[in-house]
Amino acid sequence: MIFGILVLGLMAFLWLWTRTRLPERPDLPPEVLALPEKTRLAGIWPDLSISGVLPLPDGIEAFATRLKLIEMAEHSIEVQYYLWRPDTCGSLMLEALHKAAERGVRVRLLIDDNATKPIDARIAWMNAHPRIEVRLFNPFPLRGMRLLGYAMDFRRLNRRMHNKALVVDGRAAVVGGRNVGDEYYNDLARMGTFMDFDALVMGRAACEAREEFETYWNSEPTWPADTILPDRLLEDTRTGAAQNAERVKSEDAQNFLALLAETPTTEELEAGRPNLREAEVKLLYDAPEKVLGRARRRNLLFPNMHMAMGTPTTRFDIISPYFVPRNAGRRQLIKLAKAGVKVRVLTNSLASSDKPIVHTGYSGQRRKLLSGGVEIYEFAHDEHVKFRRGLIGHHRRGTSPFARTKLHAKILSVDTEKVFIGTFNFDPRSLLLNTEMGIVIHDKDWAEHLHKGFESVIPAAAWKLTREHKRIRWERTTDQGTEIWHHEPYTSWWQRFLIVAGSFLPIEWLL
Repeated sequence: MIFGILVLGLMAFLWLWTRTRLPERPDLPPEVLALPEKTRLAGIWPDLSISGVLPLPDGIEAFATRLKLIEMAEHSIEVQYYLWRPDTCGSLMLEALHKAAERGVRVRLLIDDNATKPIDARIAWMNAHPRIEVRLFNPFPLRGMRLLGYAMDFRRLNRRMHNKALVVDGRAAVVGGRNVGDEYYNDLARMGTFMDFDALVMGRAACEAREEFETYWNSEPTWPADTILPDRLLEDTRTGAAQNAERVKSEDAQNFLALLAETPTTEELEAGRPNLREAEVKLLYDAPEKVLGRARRRNLLFPNMHMAMGTPTTRFDIISPYFVPRNAGRRQLIKLAKAGVKVRVLTNSLASSDKPIVHTGYSGQRRKLLSGGVEIYEFAHDEHVKFRRGLIGHHRRGTSPFARTKLHAKILSVDTEKVFIGTFNFDPRSLLLNTEMGIVIHDKDWAEHLHKGFESVIPAAAWKLTREHKRIRWERTTDQGTEIWHHEPYTSWWQRFLIVAGSFLPIEWLL
């Protein structure tokens, strides 16, 4: 009897295992689109030997810039994102891309497959257009049972493409930390809003962003959507079209479009005079084979970022929503601090984090970091947080006060000379598992602006952590005075207990 149950269990396991295997990948010849020399965007920044950069800290501005670039496209659009929501912003972006294809622009859309289930029908609709092709990165064969897929093929599916870029005509690109979803651009999302940071680049940096896209588009972990999606969606694309049209016509979408109508960057792009700053810019990214566990060190972002930015000698500012330095990172930061480098870290507090589990890998390092001379600030999320243009952004038009705001920007600054903006979090997942990308900007004014923004915005926007005997104290100064806590601010004892309990689990490498 027991033997029969074991045999049946083994057969069930083997059946499920084979169901979670990907079919044979079609032979896809490498595809690299040639760029025309004469386009509207090429006329704005014709010199491909240098780069122009414009910061996009404001969510409204960042989304409006994306839509404006898509509207200006004449030849090709390359889109690469980790997360794409079926909400207002996600629907408006798809609508804009579809309209571009209708007027003859070639659109290529590459999305990580981790969270595409809600938009599978829309992917099928987009892919059906003769001038649009959609590919999925590191896909799930089981479309309706993702957790089962994870369980049966965890080593592969736990590694994701975290890259984010929009490239238009090979001449302009938006890169940074924002995905495509309401929470990154406005306050329509129920989960709250993210404080984030993007940059518009033109010239050489945009060409490098297009090369990065081509590398991923032609890579082994990338699959054509029509080989992965269910036949029922591919055969009838009306569902996806109807879903997207309904959201685009909604009152929220129309109100949001009204906010986008007059933004400085879109007006400057329309006039052909965007306020770009010439700078030395280098785009860095992980090799896509990282998710297969066989990328060489020289093809990884982190060591190349370290080489590009150099070792700090005076100042090192880290902005990372998920900060898990592990023992080696902690020792390196303390070493820098003891050598006289002013090391400052801004990350989410437990109350502001959208992934509290990550706090388990960070909270145990705080005391040693503070004792070693590292300054730590934790982002506050309540109604006292009001941003001025500086470190991250400013109060955005049309949004409510920052009562549910979370930090999502990923920025590093070295010696007020070099700045990194991108998708890389200071944690093991970005270092070891996911692919990441970003730009290193060698510009003293940018770095100095970031440093001054840190000093002007942080007092009210974040808790400063200090050691008080063996305990940690959280302190912040607002218009109402000084506020002091002796445990994680605005959290319950149950939340704090779960973090302590979770710190004993061997999951730090997954965070």
